[in-house]
Amino acid sequence: MHARREELIAARKKKKLTQNELSESVGISRAFLANIERGEHDPSLKVAQLISKKLGISTDSIFFESDVRNANILERKIKGA
Repeated sequence: MHARREELIAARKKKKLTQNELSESVGISRAFLANIERGEHDPSLKVAQLISKKLGISTDSIFFESDVRNANILERKIKGA
């Protein structure tokens, strides 16, 4: 399992949400959420934003593994953005 998927599952469990609860709150099926968590499908940007807001995580964490996110943060700091 990819680190990003593990982070997504960990964030959901930290909020004490089941797949059913999270999927209902963002308007997707439980099966689709399960596919996202298994890495079989990527969500649309809109769905990723809804999930990240509900879980209190960055949208980047749904699409990128932590080492890629860290590289992006470092690059922005270097550029002064």
